[in-house]
Amino acid sequence: MSAIRHMLSTTTRRCQHPADRPTIEEDPVARTRTKPSPTAPSPPEPLDDEIAALYLAMLQIPDPTRDSLRAQGISAGELDRFLPVLEQRRMIQQVTADSWNVVPPDVSMPAYAAELEARARMLRTTSQALSRVYLHSRSERRTEATSGAVLLESVADVSQALHQVTSGAQEWVLSSRCDSPLARYLLEAPRTVSTTPFLTSRGASLQVRLIIDSLLLPSVDVLEIMQARTDAGDDVRLTVGVPFTAAVNDQGLAMIDLGADGGSPVGILLDTEAGSGRVRAVLEFAWQLGTPWRPGTVPASRADRLEPRDRTILRLMAGGVSDAAIARQLSLSSRTVERRVRVLLDRLNATTRFQAGVLAARQGLI
Repeated sequence: MSAIRHMLSTTTRRCQHPADRPTIEEDPVARTRTKPSPTAPSPPEPLDDEIAALYLAMLQIPDPTRDSLRAQGISAGELDRFLPVLEQRRMIQQVTADSWNVVPPDVSMPAYAAELEARARMLRTTSQALSRVYLHSRSERRTEATSGAVLLESVADVSQALHQVTSGAQEWVLSSRCDSPLARYLLEAPRTVSTTPFLTSRGASLQVRLIIDSLLLPSVDVLEIMQARTDAGDDVRLTVGVPFTAAVNDQGLAMIDLGADGGSPVGILLDTEAGSGRVRAVLEFAWQLGTPWRPGTVPASRADRLEPRDRTILRLMAGGVSDAAIARQLSLSSRTVERRVRVLLDRLNATTRFQAGVLAARQGLI
């Protein structure tokens, strides 16, 4: 049921039953008279669950008719609203005014999936051009002196610039997150904003490298987001003292969150001429200093006999996170964390947390 409901979902268009469509006469007076009021409410959108329920009912009836569907408890109003949607998606074919043939699911569903993917590719391609228009129209400070650079006046503009960098990439994106206005904005956004895999305009997967400042780890849901990004195929590293939240792609486009709470501008979008190469150099340096992050539930090697909790503590302490912050993040007491840190230091024969991180990385423990 859930798979069919997912396949049936679409937000790109709405189909109305012919009886619901307004008829406009050729007489201009009639056209004016039948024009709907701007304040008149529009018919509600069909819900995906309701459409899926109708489709499943028709699959179970050899020769579905209006009467047989009514007998299944589907109202006449629902039939009038949902049948045209299924016809438009080529999942059923009308035979007579009151009867239909159901297209076999192994034919209709892949065809509909291909149509949705084609629309998605078009939207991804279009979004890049729309993002450029959006940012340029809001950059009042853009002058010839700042050619190749767009000053961003709000956190929403900075978020849009990040989207332009990721959607405009062809092969790779290198990105960083520190405790900045954009990072906090993304943490407060719907979870799908931070966990959805990045794709090119052609729908191919991007090679994404993400640098996380360890100071962000005590924030709510950061570990969950890191786990989701790793599951999506991204390479994630922890680094102490990330200078800024930024991103750069293989097309020479970069953005920086300037971290100016309440100030203006709050960010900048750069191309190659304006210095995106310098942004990449800084991020590459931060990447080299970082500690690789791996999900705590997956052993790093056969020699790894650490408990998942200890492995997580080791990664956090190697990333420069304090014992108090680790305790808050993992819902442990400070005394428990201090005891486990001492055990891990002894196991690695390390005298400092930094040395423990280096030795753990060499042994494949983190």
